[in-house]
Amino acid sequence: MFGYILPNLESLGEEEKLRYHAVYCGVCRSIRAHYGQRCRLTVSYDMTFLAMVLGSLYEPEEHASQKRCPVHPLQPRQVAQSEFTDYAADLSVAMAYHKCLDDWRDDHSAKARAAAVALEMPYRKAKRRIPQACQAIEDAMAGIHSIEEAALGESDDSRVPEGCLAGGVVNLDAAANRFGILLGSLFAYKDDFWATDLRRFGARLGKFVYVMDAVMDLRQDQETGSYNPFSSSDRSIEDFREDLELLAAATADAFERLPLERDVHVLRSVLYSGIWQRYNAEESKVEHG
Repeated sequence: MFGYILPNLESLGEEEKLRYHAVYCGVCRSIRAHYGQRCRLTVSYDMTFLAMVLGSLYEPEEHASQKRCPVHPLQPRQVAQSEFTDYAADLSVAMAYHKCLDDWRDDHSAKARAAAVALEMPYRKAKRRIPQACQAIEDAMAGIHSIEEAALGESDDSRVPEGCLAGGVVNLDAAANRFGILLGSLFAYKDDFWATDLRRFGARLGKFVYVMDAVMDLRQDQETGSYNPFSSSDRSIEDFREDLELLAAATADAFERLPLERDVHVLRSVLYSGIWQRYNAEESKVEHG
């Protein structure tokens, strides 16, 4: 359900691009420091965005440096690290582990199973470092999975899961809200004055991401018989734009309530255009055959 929280690099100046990449590299190096070289593959734009939002709100002390790495062995890259790049690193490993488990359950992919096995020990370490966040991830993914199983008629439990109506009819809002609540809890890094606003923003962003992911996967899921809340719909991808725009507007409204200054233009490039890049590309592909 991730991979949509992307920056629109074309809308950024050179300094802003460098700044974004510095935080991205900071998350990557934090992953290496705590989990080893192989786990750097879990670095994501999604968790970079989370680190930038929290960094903008709390303005922690940052350690700036220039480093080479296997991906950029010749030209040193700017690196910005803080407590929030460490937190994003922990979440990157945790979310990657659960994504692999989810892919394995959905597709019985040997590749996903092997990746989950490889991430099992790093995930155990993440659970020691951020136990509450990992428990929230486990609870949310289990809840979403039970809704999806019931919708496909694969559940062994005769009880109807919360969010799934009798007869396997899915309450889309309940499933999307479950993921939204998860993302909201991950953004609420501290139980402080800003926790309510961060939870609201994360919840709305998570709901948008869940629905966007369902829309983008609709055609493939219909072909494979995998769960998708829109499987019975005959709508094409462009028919969902208005629904997605309403969710994106609610997300932006929650974002603008946060008193952010540092990196705010970069963050807005994500929320006002970056999150639409994959959808726009797919819509254009459909329109042009």
